[in-house]
Amino acid sequence: MENFKLLENNLLNFLDSYLKSSGAKGFVLGLSGGLDSAVVATLCTKVAPTKALIMPTSSSNKANLNDALELSSKLNLDYQIIDISDILASFLPFSNTNDKLRVGNIAARIRMILLYDHSSLLNALVAGTTNKSEKMLGYGTIYGDMACALNPLANIYKSDLFEFASYLGVNHKIIAKAPSADLWQNQSDENDIGYSYKEIDKLLKAIENGEDLSKFDSDFKNKITARITKNSFKQKLPATPNI
Repeated sequence: MENFKLLENNLLNFLDSYLKSSGAKGFVLGLSGGLDSAVVATLCTKVAPTKALIMPTSSSNKANLNDALELSSKLNLDYQIIDISDILASFLPFSNTNDKLRVGNIAARIRMILLYDHSSLLNALVAGTTNKSEKMLGYGTIYGDMACALNPLANIYKSDLFEFASYLGVNHKIIAKAPSADLWQNQSDENDIGYSYKEIDKLLKAIENGEDLSKFDSDFKNKITARITKNSFKQKLPATPNI
């Protein structure tokens, strides 16, 4: 993916066209201080009024908060900080606090509740920030960070977003940091998955293009394809009976 100007224009046209057809007045998104939300925020602000919700917990990385605030200032972005620690704590008696995945899923769904509440309040569309790599892997929370009205990054692999973000002028600090959903302290996407996005995307692109996969390490290939199969339900509508 080399023609970033064309990509930018296509995405801006997509955002503008969908917004006009919806009758909404602008966009609302969760701003984490990470790469994906920085790219989406940069694009959305070029099209229409955009509101960013910054929603940390007590375990969130403070550097991410600072990066989100710095980006908001640079983009002249309307933002609001909503610390969700107390909301999250109210759920924890019903969940095993040592189960990081369960707690992380709850946090992601709390954030989406707040985004959709502001969507209603502002007559704004919730802009998603899930990239193609995460989508194919199912690496996200269904009805949480994967929920949105439209998703400009849905067809862009994570490894391609780094250069695109640089083209858009996103701060190098955001581009250089380790990808993380910041769902718990020191959480890292690549540590969770076990491989770098550069490695993963080579395989994902080969799968998408129907290429021979024998060149890939079998253990790596099996783990990634198993993850894709296991999480494929996240891309489907709820099952309904034929009656």
